[in-house]
Amino acid sequence: MAEVPTDAASPAANEARPNIIVILADDMGWGDIGLNGSALTRTPNIDRIGEEGVRLTQFYAGSNVCTPSRAALLTGRYPIRSGMQHVIFPHSADGLPPEEVTIAEVLKSAGYATGMVGKWHLGHRDEFWPTNQGFDEFYGVPYSNDMQPFDLYSHKTVVQSPADQKQLTDNYTKAATDFISTHADEPFFLYVAQTFPHVPLFVPDDRAGVSEAGLYGDVVEHLDDGIGAILARLDEEGIADNTLIIVTSDNGPWFEGDPGHHRGRKGGTHEGGYRVPFLARWPGAIEAGSQSGAMTMNIDILPTLAALAGAAVPGDRPIDGRDIFPVMTGSEQSPHDVLFFYNGNDIAAARNQRFRLVLNTYYKGFYVPFEQYAAELLFDLEKDPEERFSYVREYPGVVEDLMAKVTEMRGETAGMEKPPINPAPPKDANVPKGPVLTALSD
Repeated sequence: MAEVPTDAASPAANEARPNIIVILADDMGWGDIGLNGSALTRTPNIDRIGEEGVRLTQFYAGSNVCTPSRAALLTGRYPIRSGMQHVIFPHSADGLPPEEVTIAEVLKSAGYATGMVGKWHLGHRDEFWPTNQGFDEFYGVPYSNDMQPFDLYSHKTVVQSPADQKQLTDNYTKAATDFISTHADEPFFLYVAQTFPHVPLFVPDDRAGVSEAGLYGDVVEHLDDGIGAILARLDEEGIADNTLIIVTSDNGPWFEGDPGHHRGRKGGTHEGGYRVPFLARWPGAIEAGSQSGAMTMNIDILPTLAALAGAAVPGDRPIDGRDIFPVMTGSEQSPHDVLFFYNGNDIAAARNQRFRLVLNTYYKGFYVPFEQYAAELLFDLEKDPEERFSYVREYPGVVEDLMAKVTEMRGETAGMEKPPINPAPPKDANVPKGPVLTALSD
């Protein structure tokens, strides 16, 4: 576990520090929630968070796929910086380096109890496990539910093999609400990383067939039920007013789900792969029913939470995120002049508040590098948020400015590239498949 540097902002007064809950859905689209216009899925509890708090309409995941997005969220850094730019598989020996500093480590250094419930997907060996990355408690699964073996863990102990996916969301909800009750009398940070609506999709039998959006809708609505239970427990413990709760997603929707009016889906390089819901509630600190269209990203969550907790942000490495609490309290001014959209090792796109420059995409499975053909696409997100028409000809200065920033970032991260992991398991039977953990009784 990394030691948190202390050469940052001084701690704030204890009475200003909220409890913090971050809920991360897996593959839930921007348009899958009611407040973002969903017509077929009902999400009254997620919507309630936005109605009683804030909705950020131009918030992005740190990547278009699972592992790098989670690394970006937890470290406040673009995923290439931590070496987590590719998806981890059960046969992978890689993971989030212990020297990286996570939100959990930052808040733990400020006296917070820290717990994680749900999908980790940042390495499944001892040195990468959540309890070595700042979390006091862990209840969940090592990676995505389409990977095997898929067991449910408490700390390092298997408690269900294989995990019963019909009951997984309810098991997460119980673990999350138990954590809240256990730590209601002290500052706590709880990270709830849902397994769904990543495929395959499961719900309890009594929750099947309730949505107008098929099984996918059943799953999203059941996730919403769990969030409702978390909100209810905060009320029961009398700590709702002193708790900041955030709901977002790790990337856009995959084979099902609604990216809203945004082009593309999970794994792609357009808006729909990265643009995700963001709703936050902290009564008394965030105005009910507010929203902001300032561009923000999940790399901003670490510095924002650190500032609210009076914790030190690591000062010995680049932190790409910025404190977005002013945005969460109504500002339309982004703290970024540019955001980068990584696709593995590559910067697939860059944007300022108005324009998004797309540098590569996919066609029939082929990776199309627009730069090689001097055919970059520049989209005006104010005029054309669907990314239908390019304005390279009309705004050459914008292209030049964004490309200069891309070139600078590429130079800053040169040498950090890594080959992607082959998703097919190796034929060598001696290569471990699944978690490799010692001291399972810890």
